[in-house]
Amino acid sequence: MDPVIDYTDKDFRSLRQAMLDLAAYRLPEWTDRSPTDLGVLLVDLFAYMGDILSYYQDRIAAESFLDTAVERRSVINLLRLVGYELAPPAPASAELTLTFTAPEPGRPTVVTVPTGARFGTAGVPGGGEPPVFEYLDEPLTVDLAAGLTVTGLPVRQARSIREEILGSATGEAGQRFRLAAPAPIPDTVSVTVDEGTGPVGWERRENLLYHRGPDGRITLSGPESTDYCLQYDEEDRAEIIFGDRVYGRPPRAGTDNVRASYAVTLGARGNVPAGTITQAITPIPGLAAVSNPDPASGGADAEPIERAVRSGPLAFRSGDRAVTLGDYVTLALRAGGVAKVRARSSGWNRVDLVIAPEGEECVPPSVQLKKDLMGYFDDRRMVGTSVRIVDPVRVPVDIAVEVMPEHNRLPQTVRQEAERAVRGLVAFRNVEFGRPLYLSKVYEAVEALPGVAAATVTRFRRADAAPPATLRRKVLADAGLGDVGDFIDRVYGGAVAVEGRIGIGEIELAVPGTITVTLRPETA
Repeated sequence: MDPVIDYTDKDFRSLRQAMLDLAAYRLPEWTDRSPTDLGVLLVDLFAYMGDILSYYQDRIAAESFLDTAVERRSVINLLRLVGYELAPPAPASAELTLTFTAPEPGRPTVVTVPTGARFGTAGVPGGGEPPVFEYLDEPLTVDLAAGLTVTGLPVRQARSIREEILGSATGEAGQRFRLAAPAPIPDTVSVTVDEGTGPVGWERRENLLYHRGPDGRITLSGPESTDYCLQYDEEDRAEIIFGDRVYGRPPRAGTDNVRASYAVTLGARGNVPAGTITQAITPIPGLAAVSNPDPASGGADAEPIERAVRSGPLAFRSGDRAVTLGDYVTLALRAGGVAKVRARSSGWNRVDLVIAPEGEECVPPSVQLKKDLMGYFDDRRMVGTSVRIVDPVRVPVDIAVEVMPEHNRLPQTVRQEAERAVRGLVAFRNVEFGRPLYLSKVYEAVEALPGVAAATVTRFRRADAAPPATLRRKVLADAGLGDVGDFIDRVYGGAVAVEGRIGIGEIELAVPGTITVTLRPETA
């Protein structure tokens, strides 16, 4: 009878047993299987090494396929084969309010907020490098005689690095230079090369094969094109890549003749709360106070590999063109700084994009993010189609729950855990446009917690809803169930949405309203 071969038996025990079975067949006179036997020792060592080798064989094989790869580097390289680059970290943006002091008589009444003015944060939890925001528009002239307050000053979380020496060009094809700081913002990177006549700016391209201009036209890089491209690795560090003499030429040899200026971002850490950007790092005459009335938003870490695995193969269905509403959604998520998006057609040639930027809560997109998105879609939309960026509609949801903890649990600890679970149901990361909320999910989240013996939801409704008791009585009276309606009103206090369902509109997002978790009176 032929032996049964199982190619999946590649662990230590299976390999050890296979070798001992082979030894019994080849060397029947060897019968000692005690751990002190030299032959058994060698078999154990061989099985140990085979186990390690088999593990890495499986890992390497798994990293060769997009569906099974778990390392970020593998996903980046696999998607790069089809021209898909994972989105790098995106900077947060905010709008500041500047308050000036009245100028003294005889003093100038006009001050200027310069381009590159920097503003710092205070009181941001988490430690680490404090986020710094920069004003990147044209210099702003403020006439203090007309008013002492400036509102809506757009700033972006960034730290600028000027004239960093990348190294010396050798003239070799495909030379690469790594930027020293991680997470550079792509549209801020500029590279200069000194080939003996002074620094000259080279042109950044999507890749060295071709480039899509603002008008949508494709141009190829020639052997003498002074082009470079930017590539990110798994640690969010970027490399400057020059041409290979076929698509773009390399810089001529020189000493420290390749330099770069760029700005780096902290990604999601830049989404600071309202009222935390309070420091003016750049001196501005007459400035008394600075603050951000709303939270900073749009900051995002590098694209997660889970999203890239889903989005990468879909990105080429339309050839990087926005044709259908689904194309607009896919491309908007790739643009950076967008957490949630809903596309809808408000006319035969108009597309509304409802944008919720990255952050811890639902806030309107900033002016800077709207500007970036409009520019992003400018050469991707169909000719004659207008795109409009729309703010999401926040829908506060009120939820109240009474919990009865188990007798061997601390009541306040159970209450806090229950409140955390309820808030998680309407947390920004867990809601979507148009997705309704269900009463059963509240019970499921609370009653699944350790230490909760029972729970009763006493309020579950939109904060802007009509009085639910009146509405419920009308619905049940029309069905001939008036008495049942009175019973439900007594039990729930008239505060639970009809049918246990809260409807959310197409451009609406649920946000926490009044969330209350209390203990049953007998356990409080």
